Amino acid sequence: MKGRLSPRLTAGLLTLAIWALAAGSALFWGLRLGSGPMRPDAAVAGGPPPGGVTVDTRTVARALGATEAPAASAAPAPDVVGRLALRGIVTHDGRGAALIAVDGKPPRPVRVGATLDGVEGGWTVRSVSPQAVVIAADGREARLEMPPLSQRSSAGDAVAPARPAPGAVPFTPAIGTLPPPGVPPGAIAPTPRPPQP
Repeated sequence: MKGRLSPRLTAGLLTLAIWALAAGSALFWGLRLGSGPMRPDAAVAGGPPPGGVTVDTRTVARALGATEAPAASAAPAPDVVGRLALRGIVTHDGRGAALIAVDGKPPRPVRVGATLDGVEGGWTVRSVSPQAVVIAADGREARLEMPPLSQRSSAGDAVAPARPAPGAVPFTPAIGTLPPPGVPPGAIAPTPRPPQP
């Protein structure tokens, strides 16, 4: 036996749905038209309250225990930052080192607390993080950031060139000859040793 709705019940449910839609539509348009246009003195999200009190954020920060940084540290030294390039960072538990290039020269490793060579003013590495290095001198600070992955070199310029094994000589085949089996062209081939008696 199937459970079917009677035609009278179906018509009643359909009528109820239509009246609910009509009442919902009337309520929506009534609220929409009744609110009117936005007043110019109305509060804007994220803005100051209309006619309200403005908040001094420094006073609030001091009340919550924040210390005020010296005014000199707020202004980084752009002349130093333009001369430096961050090439790599190694960190572990707040300690570490950074590869920093000065004036386009090859980068040198500098540990936390060490002075940057070739930079006037006694700039030292204050701290390192996985993406940035903070350097400081005489109460001034500057931040060096790692470039995004898309702008980093993929040529492997930070990798040291391979050194030939001791006793190996570069293989230079004569014209028209092939290298020994297992040795790619242009690679270093081991020197053949004379047989021992």
